[in-house]
Amino acid sequence: MDENSSSGEFVTDGELIDHETSSYGHFSSPKAKRGKPLLILGSFIVVVILGIAGYFIISHFSKANGADKIQGKVAMSADELRSVVLANHLTVYWAGPMTNTKYALSTSKTGTIFVRYLSNGNRPNDTTTSFRVIATYMQKGAFLITRSAGGVAGNVGFTNVDGNAVFYVKTRPTNVYMGIRNKDIQIEIFDSVIDQALGLSLIHNQILQIV
Repeated sequence: MDENSSSGEFVTDGELIDHETSSYGHFSSPKAKRGKPLLILGSFIVVVILGIAGYFIISHFSKANGADKIQGKVAMSADELRSVVLANHLTVYWAGPMTNTKYALSTSKTGTIFVRYLSNGNRPNDTTTSFRVIATYMQKGAFLITRSAGGVAGNVGFTNVDGNAVFYVKTRPTNVYMGIRNKDIQIEIFDSVIDQALGLSLIHNQILQIV
């Protein structure tokens, strides 16, 4: 819509210039020649104003309804994170709050949800830092799938104190997977610090649903 409107106005503006320099004569017919340009100019201004107003209205509506907050664009406190999760009826697991940390929430079309831990003032758009991430996957039979994966050669598997199935690849201990018992949910715990992800999976009630 904007492209067509802009193109039309520029074409019209070109015609106005042609009219002023054409064989009609210089201002030979003021009413016929000036009325149309003024009308078109007025229409152009109205279109521009409406376009700008529309942009700000849509932008405000998007932010007011939390769109940015579920697209990983906003650093939130623990309370804000919980409010957004509940307001959008999301199933989200995390590893609990950390000091000096905010959180970014991202959702995908497949239903996967990520909670990133933004420590020490890091921002959501920071691509140079490895954040702690807790991912929630909707996976049918997650417990059995995770337990089976733990028995594959090269993997380590066990059942933790909460009764959930846990496994990780020996060569990649930064990524630990957890199948929640009696739920079609698998959790991935990522932490770039060796043994942190595994440690979180071992602690009683450390990985919990945000409710």
